[in-house]
Amino acid sequence: MELPRLQKLYETYRNQGFEVVAVEASRDTKQATKFIKDKGLSFTLLENGAEDADVVSSMFGVYAFPTSLLVDREGRVMFAHVGFELGDEQKLEEEIKSLL
Repeated sequence: MELPRLQKLYETYRNQGFEVVAVEASRDTKQATKFIKDKGLSFTLLENGAEDADVVSSMFGVYAFPTSLLVDREGRVMFAHVGFELGDEQKLEEEIKSLL
């Protein structure tokens, strides 16, 4: 539910410097690739590592999915959201606009 809505925000704001990097936590490349193709997603998708290479938890302290982090141009996490419900994209859009 979240990623297709992020795709719309990405399309709207990418020319202003907005980037989306989605992290696939289950490390199922085949399933993730199919999902990306089926949903028409054009932003970057990375697979999360395991154990010591677990980038999402070790670098950002993320242990629940979905989690959205909005990072400013200096690399600082400015907003964090755990979970996603219909309508959350409006709040994300306002936060995105405040960072551009």
